[in-house]
Amino acid sequence: MNTETYQNKFEPCCLATTIGSLPHTDADRATRLMLESTPEIPSWVQFPKRDFHENMMMQFTEGLPALVQDGDRISFSTLAEDFAEQLTDFYERYLAATEENQNIKSRSDALDSFGLSPQYAIGFSEFMAKLAEPSVSGAAVMLKGQVSGPFTLGTNLVDQNGRCAYYDPQLRDVIVKTVAMKAMWQMTRLSTFGLPVMIFIDEPSLLGFGKMTFLSVSREDVIGDINEVTAVIHAKGGLAGVHCEENTDWSLLMETDLDVLDFDAYDHIQGITLYPAELTRFFARGGCLGWGIVPTLDKDAAETETVESLLARFEAGIEQFVARGFDRELLRRRALITPSCGAGGVLTEPLAERVLDLLRNLSTTLRTRYGFAQK
Repeated sequence: MNTETYQNKFEPCCLATTIGSLPHTDADRATRLMLESTPEIPSWVQFPKRDFHENMMMQFTEGLPALVQDGDRISFSTLAEDFAEQLTDFYERYLAATEENQNIKSRSDALDSFGLSPQYAIGFSEFMAKLAEPSVSGAAVMLKGQVSGPFTLGTNLVDQNGRCAYYDPQLRDVIVKTVAMKAMWQMTRLSTFGLPVMIFIDEPSLLGFGKMTFLSVSREDVIGDINEVTAVIHAKGGLAGVHCEENTDWSLLMETDLDVLDFDAYDHIQGITLYPAELTRFFARGGCLGWGIVPTLDKDAAETETVESLLARFEAGIEQFVARGFDRELLRRRALITPSCGAGGVLTEPLAERVLDLLRNLSTTLRTRYGFAQK
């Protein structure tokens, strides 16, 4: 199936996937847990408590030029004597990875320089190894990867003066292209299993867009940067999603070329319902919503919620959209079920495993109730 056809026909019908992180440190066990919980759309696991290299702001920095590490912190040094040489090397690798007139080995070698090594992402190599086992990959209909978004990475990385790298046009371009290459590298690796691939762009920092801290950042810049990453994913035949926090300006994301918008449907469903015209256009071009309905940011909620209570919350959320004129059946077909955020932050291992159980059982219940399980 070609890219355009698949993207236009993708309807998750309440299948489940994860955002990425777990609090575990045993990569083998955690990857198996994730595969058992989301067998249809599994994702590789991020392990922020296993190693500081797996911190969200560190994990996707391999391949960036002029980085200086001080303990577990990194920054750009644009004053380094070889800064120009490092930039030249970066763009040469980028061009070699993206230009079709390069031979296959040269392209592959260049793309590998932007890859995810086991030191930074042990979950990816574990995921690839498990998927090679026929008993594991047999239930999958799609594979999921993820990258830190260009806005989030660019506003958290700083230069030697402590200034956000996103404000430096050159550093911003380097960051956007690195994120795009990380997505391309994952697409290339995951596509070897013959399944469709979806890459989520994690943009928690977009919660601050439009506020005092980021007043100088334009809407057009953010949309353009996300679309540059999305275009690479689409060119490789994949779907592009985004995960954001709380009451992000969802109208901005509805103007991008993204295919899936994953929102916090547990605590902040109101925010995404505020833009009915933009959402109508998003659905019209085939867009889907990721319902982050299983709580991960509140230990008490993760411990006390049940499938029945989350089912009631989901259906109440559907009714909020219906009240604004959206079709109930369309909403159900275009719904992807996810945790409200990554589970690797505040949750213990037992609570994270409870979240995975809730996720799987809620998805199964919804699909049975709506008649999707038989399709």
